[in-house]
Amino acid sequence: MTLNETWKKCMSMWRWIAKMKRTGDGRGVWKLKEAWMEKRGISGIELDCFFCGYQKTHKTKHRASTSNCFVCPGSKVDPEFDCYDEKYSWEDEPIAFYNKLVSLNRKRLKKK
Repeated sequence: MTLNETWKKCMSMWRWIAKMKRTGDGRGVWKLKEAWMEKRGISGIELDCFFCGYQKTHKTKHRASTSNCFVCPGSKVDPEFDCYDEKYSWEDEPIAFYNKLVSLNRKRLKKK
């Protein structure tokens, strides 16, 4: 998957997850990610995360590392991006996480 495709799929998934949470869906984020993937017939993505899937397939092309996050598409836009940051943790704050992705995507597109 290209970087642009990764961003599009990631944004689509997180837009849906944020919408589900806003409407009171009580499922955990892992279950919502699984439901989104299943609904679209997508499987085999690292941790059901398009960013993690991208970094896994592109890791060896950049450098060997024990840390997988250095080629994360979010980190490419903002080196300080951390999907587990308590202000916007994907698992604990999915709406804030989606908002962070929107912000990063705007910044990414502005650089083009």
